Amino acid sequence: MVSTRPPAEDIPGAGFTLESLQVGGHPILQPFVKRLGLRRFFEEALGRLDQRLALSPVDAALVLVRNFALSREPLYGVPEWAGRFVPEQLEMDARMVELLNDDRLGRTLDRFFLADLRTLTTRIVVHMVSEFGLDLSRAHNDSTTITFSGAYRRSSAPRADGRRTLRVAHGHNKDHRPDLKQLVWTLTVAGDGAVPVHYNVYDGNVTDDRTHIQTWQTLREIVGSTRFLYVADSKLCTREQMGHIAGAGGHFLTVLPRTRKEDMLFRSQLAEQPATWELIWERTPLRRKSDPPERFEAASVAQTSSEGYRIVWFRSSEKWKRDERFRQDCIDAARFQIQGLRERAGRRELKTREQVVAAARDILERTGTGQFLTVEIAERSRHVHKQAGPGRPGRNTAYVRDITVVYEPVVVPDLEQIRAAAAADGVFPLITNVGSDTMDPLQILQTYKYQSFVEKRHEQLKTAAEVAPVNFKTAERIEAFLFFYFVAVLVHALIERDVRAAMTARKISSIPLYPEGRKCSAPTADKILALFEPLRRHRLLRSNKLVQTFYDDLSDIQRLVLELLNISAKPYGAVPQ
Repeated sequence: MVSTRPPAEDIPGAGFTLESLQVGGHPILQPFVKRLGLRRFFEEALGRLDQRLALSPVDAALVLVRNFALSREPLYGVPEWAGRFVPEQLEMDARMVELLNDDRLGRTLDRFFLADLRTLTTRIVVHMVSEFGLDLSRAHNDSTTITFSGAYRRSSAPRADGRRTLRVAHGHNKDHRPDLKQLVWTLTVAGDGAVPVHYNVYDGNVTDDRTHIQTWQTLREIVGSTRFLYVADSKLCTREQMGHIAGAGGHFLTVLPRTRKEDMLFRSQLAEQPATWELIWERTPLRRKSDPPERFEAASVAQTSSEGYRIVWFRSSEKWKRDERFRQDCIDAARFQIQGLRERAGRRELKTREQVVAAARDILERTGTGQFLTVEIAERSRHVHKQAGPGRPGRNTAYVRDITVVYEPVVVPDLEQIRAAAAADGVFPLITNVGSDTMDPLQILQTYKYQSFVEKRHEQLKTAAEVAPVNFKTAERIEAFLFFYFVAVLVHALIERDVRAAMTARKISSIPLYPEGRKCSAPTADKILALFEPLRRHRLLRSNKLVQTFYDDLSDIQRLVLELLNISAKPYGAVPQ
């Protein structure tokens, strides 16, 4: 077996060797792994194991969790990665680290797939809610896609154990990778620190409007009641899904889609008679501090959906600018393309009126400007002189003038339609079954704006955790693979929640975590863990006997982070002060 541990460095002439291994961010992870009870839950999920196993799959699974949380490596790279660290920080010894290989890790994924991952996830989350005192009064759901390379069997028939294998398939890829197959990943986070409390994985061609009932049912089991607000995007707004939640005594909040009649009715009314808007919130700019604050207004109208649910209309100053700019960009693009069409009129497939009209309509459809622009056809005579007969032209060659009709498209803006659309710039509706006596418009708006934190978790999944297009031996391993990713993102969220709460309690506005010591007001777990990545433990050996152990020094900022997280500096060799 090839050793995965880095060789000790010989010191010439002295008979000494120096062994240097990383400590890294493991002491940060360990308290959270322990408080979540991952080892106990993993052992219970896998049941009694064969005592002849050289390395327990539970130990291998915990290595995967640590690797996903600290430094994402492919399965074949995990053994070498683990060999760079102090074995005790992995809750292993040197012999166990040597036993790690990609084949064992792959079989670990197989074992966890055969376990009941849904029950395991629920048990971990329920324990976490109690252990960390998580507030589950709000749950925010969103979905993304995870892409995979490789060929996977298409059968969706149940396995011998009655379980159905996920289908990795082409679908509407949210990473703009239509060339790769995918699975749909849904994530639900609590309104308390955006900590993940539920995830699910669906076939690659499943749409979001088929996932919410199952998600809400699972959340009801985790919370233990229906007394929570379920927030999701516009795919939740179907009669079946909203009716299921409301009928069971639950509450929801979502966006009313543009395809609903209620939306079209309100926008048409705005074109005829402006609504009365009330300023309810001014938010500091999210990007440049020099920008003016974003203003949110609520319309003082009482409107209900066809199902009887409450609709609240808002107007955002930033969305107002985006809508106006987007519409004008589309109009400019359409006019530019039709001008190019006009220059080609009379040639090739643009000779007849019907051909020109069809090409112009295609441009309006692609740019989405059919309601703002109309195209009229102008007829123009084109004079062309041609040789009267065959042969090479000469001094006595006769010419005739040929007159053809060219059909040129002319853009005519519909100013009335543009004005009507401009009246609804910046406007968006939210729909809920929560009454006005429980949530006012400002509370509804601020609650929905928390959805951006779910998107942030998706971003972390694909950046900090580095979920990228990967290839697995079987589709079954993918489900276990994504379970470990969920656990890693869960640990990240808990670290962020604790450090930010400690900063608030100690009135610390920022920590210099960015390069060049730039301040960070909302530390993320990947930045915190990266801060400790270079730290190592050194052991001086002589004839394989330990002479001295020493560690890299902790910086002031590293000590501060450990204090905020209430984590001992002893694993880094620091003497308590």
